[in-house]
Amino acid sequence: MSSKKKLLVSVSGGETSMFMAQWLWRHKQEEYDMIFVYANTGEENEETLSFINSCSIHFKIPIVWVEAFVHHNNRKATGHDITSYHKASRNGEPFEEVIKKYGIPNQAMMHCTRELKENPIRSYAKSIGWKDYYTAIGIRTDEMGRQNRNAATMKIIYPLISMIKTTKPMINFYWSNMPFRLDLKGYEGNCKTCWKKSDNKLYTIAKENERKFLFFGKMEARYGNYIPESRLKLIAERGEYPIYPVRFFRGQRSVEDIVNASKSFTGIVKDDSLPFPMPDLFSDDTNENESCEVFSSCSET
Repeated sequence: MSSKKKLLVSVSGGETSMFMAQWLWRHKQEEYDMIFVYANTGEENEETLSFINSCSIHFKIPIVWVEAFVHHNNRKATGHDITSYHKASRNGEPFEEVIKKYGIPNQAMMHCTRELKENPIRSYAKSIGWKDYYTAIGIRTDEMGRQNRNAATMKIIYPLISMIKTTKPMINFYWSNMPFRLDLKGYEGNCKTCWKKSDNKLYTIAKENERKFLFFGKMEARYGNYIPESRLKLIAERGEYPIYPVRFFRGQRSVEDIVNASKSFTGIVKDDSLPFPMPDLFSDDTNENESCEVFSSCSET
């Protein structure tokens, strides 16, 4: 029996998490038994999927791809299905299954990360007999506010803070010197049109490629009048009333609202994926970050 500690490395598909993954794989195999897991929502940018696959091949990292398996008509938590780069859903299939049961996620119902990523990852770990293990999350020193306040209890570790202090400029510098990198602008992110993005980022994405909003538009049309009974009960207990139709974006705005607003948007959004000439450990560049790394402070648990 191995005396090494068990470490589940959560791979989001961004350059920060993939830097963490390759560093742990190269430097910490003697200390940890590691598994690397990526949870696909079906609404990730294709460039993200390609980047994960390229990293897996280049660094020889055995990344496990999972997707949410939703148990409808009962209270059982979301499980997982095993998939792969070539078989991964690309039309929002797992996402829609989650919406069918839990409703459209938004600022009032923040269940998308929990059901699409956290629970499938936990389910996979359980399926291979892992019970007592650490989870590595790709959060850098310049975004320390995103750490989970219960990290110690949950056995979450942040290698890019505790093991190799890392900032966004350092990540950009590293990947700019590699033969490949994530072919997305910094404001695009892994999820095509995440409702947590700032308005300016959403408007910019809509101006550049309005089709990225098609899936969310379809979901609003199909499930805008659906709120699960469990949620309705909580709303009633607070003495409030449900708001219909349910929309994805802040301020009860629809996909159509975002796309229409983008047509008059003339602002400029900084692309923070651009390389820096030198790595700067003490950079004060703390640009707004709306991504939702699993088990972070922005996740509903």
